[in-house]
Amino acid sequence: MNRLHHISARLQNDFLINIVRKRKRFSKWNKASHTDAIQLIKEYYGYSNDKARQALSLLSDEQISVIKNKVYKGGREKSR
Repeated sequence: MNRLHHISARLQNDFLINIVRKRKRFSKWNKASHTDAIQLIKEYYGYSNDKARQALSLLSDEQISVIKNKVYKGGREKSR
């Protein structure tokens, strides 16, 4: 714009507004991950979400499958 100082102020303003890229100012919120294992632990032990996440790191896959068998109530399974 320094070389084109003689053009009208309106044209200079339009150029400056359109040269700047629009920014994406907001991003989507991260949602908490709810795995089936956390839901099983919450139901079996009566834990909150935080305690269930901590217990999940302590339990092995075999222990989780035992909990799954004990909590299983039967009926139809949900199809996603």
